[in-house]
Amino acid sequence: MAAMFHDLPTSHRRVLDIIWRDGPSSRADIARRTGFTRPAISQMVQELSDQGLLVEQAARRGGRGQPSRPLVMRAEAGFTVGVNFSHSYLDLCLVDLSGAMIETARRPLVAATAEAIGAVAAPCIAEMIDRHGLSRERLLGVGISLPGDFARDGGLLPHPMFADLAGPDLGSRFNASFGMDVMLENDGRTCAIGERVIGVGAAYRTFMLVHIGHGVGGGIMIDGKPYRGALGNAGILGQFYPYGAPRPSGQDLLETLEHAGFRVADFDGLENLASASQGVVATWVERAAAQLARELACVGRFFGPEAIILAGRLPPAIMTSLVEAIDLGAVLPPTDMLPNPPLLASRLGSAAGMVGAATLPIFRSLLPHA
Repeated sequence: MAAMFHDLPTSHRRVLDIIWRDGPSSRADIARRTGFTRPAISQMVQELSDQGLLVEQAARRGGRGQPSRPLVMRAEAGFTVGVNFSHSYLDLCLVDLSGAMIETARRPLVAATAEAIGAVAAPCIAEMIDRHGLSRERLLGVGISLPGDFARDGGLLPHPMFADLAGPDLGSRFNASFGMDVMLENDGRTCAIGERVIGVGAAYRTFMLVHIGHGVGGGIMIDGKPYRGALGNAGILGQFYPYGAPRPSGQDLLETLEHAGFRVADFDGLENLASASQGVVATWVERAAAQLARELACVGRFFGPEAIILAGRLPPAIMTSLVEAIDLGAVLPPTDMLPNPPLLASRLGSAAGMVGAATLPIFRSLLPHA
């Protein structure tokens, strides 16, 4: 059943996009937002309902004439899987077509290779699907978030910690290890798409996302669609922070903690830090905020997004502290004609990677994306 969703016309995707962004919407609401006529909306809604994607809620009263019946996504119409990994563990989640989380899981990882990741993730996915009694025919797709950038040949240029993932055949390797076709995207753009679909980015058409993980990545959304640039790497900030020097990356925070005597093997260890390490974290946040403020103020003023969102692998408390410490106005004071965009922390926390990966099939199959 899920396969039929891949060929939706752009007009139908625009209808679904309104409901994703605004929640329960009447036909009149959708017509007003899209500019389509009421008869055209009625026809598209009927076709989407026939495919099982939309369902009407109880009538909403309060206005003149017949009460409206708001339309919502039909959660059980399908589901997706998201996979996000580091060098010692991976996170997985199942998400339904209302954007709700069905289940999450974390598993240890012996090696960050396509083969090892598939060997751990594939049986875990099968167990989760069986546990919830889901039909595999309703699986819209599996998305995987990758720690790296892209080469001219389309292969991955991974973070140095993931050298085995380099090369143009990575997609085939992941497909073989999972036993199905999967969707691959770099971590910054994955998180940007996740924010656009079900995060704080849903409130904006154009925004920039900064991904704080092994490196300093990012993603740019313009009019609801990702801007990739000539090589597929637009929005990456890591080039401003050379390796071998202090960087505002999550990996740099792990190394800073270790140098101070608090060894944290991987990002999951940041979720239960010893209280004695809080001073080290606070000092790192202050330094990282100062580094990020320079580039974000300039890029934000030049690009002009509606918002800048910070997301990635840091726990919510650290990410929120980092956002609060970044002072764009100290770099470029706002003027009446050139305001600084609001700076927001992702509400998805350290789950942003796996949730973003799970939204890749939703975005590509159901929403306007090109």
